[in-house]
Amino acid sequence: MEDASILLKALKDLEKEDLEEFKWHLCTGLADDIERFPKGDLEGADRKAVVSLMVNRYDTDAGKITVQVLRKMSQNNLAKSLELKLLEGQQDTRKASMPVESQSDGKQRKMIQSSQEFKRKILQEKGDEIYRPATVQRKRPALLITNIEFEGMPNRKGAEIDEENMEWLLKALGYNVEKRRNLSGEEIDREVRNFSELLSEHRDLDSTFVVIMSHGGRINNRDVILGVKHHYTSEDIFFVEDIFSHLNSVNCPALIDKPKVILIQASRSQLEGEKVREQVSEKDSWFHKEKDFVCFMSSIPNALSYRNIKTGCYFISCIVEVFCEWAHQHDIMELFMKVTKYMATLPLRGDIKLMPCLERASLTKEFYLFPGL
Repeated sequence: MEDASILLKALKDLEKEDLEEFKWHLCTGLADDIERFPKGDLEGADRKAVVSLMVNRYDTDAGKITVQVLRKMSQNNLAKSLELKLLEGQQDTRKASMPVESQSDGKQRKMIQSSQEFKRKILQEKGDEIYRPATVQRKRPALLITNIEFEGMPNRKGAEIDEENMEWLLKALGYNVEKRRNLSGEEIDREVRNFSELLSEHRDLDSTFVVIMSHGGRINNRDVILGVKHHYTSEDIFFVEDIFSHLNSVNCPALIDKPKVILIQASRSQLEGEKVREQVSEKDSWFHKEKDFVCFMSSIPNALSYRNIKTGCYFISCIVEVFCEWAHQHDIMELFMKVTKYMATLPLRGDIKLMPCLERASLTKEFYLFPGL
């Protein structure tokens, strides 16, 4: 946390008796929504220990709580000075954001970058509980497939905005984007397969994203992406589960023990009258064949996804907004939770309700994106 050194300097201005009073307030409580410290945690703690404990417990609220305690102690000058320094630090963080030009819908996008101090803190405190980023210059490949124009179905007007937004987001997170547009089901399968083979050539990559946006549906409880040649009487589909097959530990060993994030923007309503392939079972290997995946889909099973023809899909817009604001300090599962909460409260017309869904999540550790580093 960038503010830790600022908090330490503020506490160094306190006399010994004042420091004990400061700790007493943390133990007795400031407000009902601020967690109190057990007395034993702060007993004998010096200034550095107090700051460390506060940062661990209160995270980004540690500075604000310190100001509250100082004011409660009538240390108003010190509280005001600390508040100004914290504000300057926040402004520096905003300056470190990555500004870009206006997007097609007129909105401005900014990705707040992680600080080196935050990264060191996470790496030190989490240890083996997180996926370790590459120690050299990161190679982060990503595949982005967007179907917009269809031969036998309505075109996905506004999807070009989703493509623009998602390409920008992936690049802002440090990924090199392979972009494809308007593919048949067979072509989607070939592109994902080729992408997995490309990844196998790079042992120093640390993660990957695969994003597919199209019409979609379900056949016998299996999710499918519709190719651009799909018609109600003519099948053109790609089974979502094949992404996992192509990128699993057998077919893409370079990604063993590395996070693989799948984002699917497609409806998941039941399709009728479609042919269904046989599913071939394979024997388990000595390692987990399907591990370190997380698939985030734009809707729950048997539900539609919604798109605004002027601003794009709600799912993609929410992901971009949440990641821009929070990816610098939260792991990906927390980010997906924020997207879910955001979409659940969107004020939409009539009886339309949106709820994204996590599928086949097999991440064994926390995955921090550390944008900008």
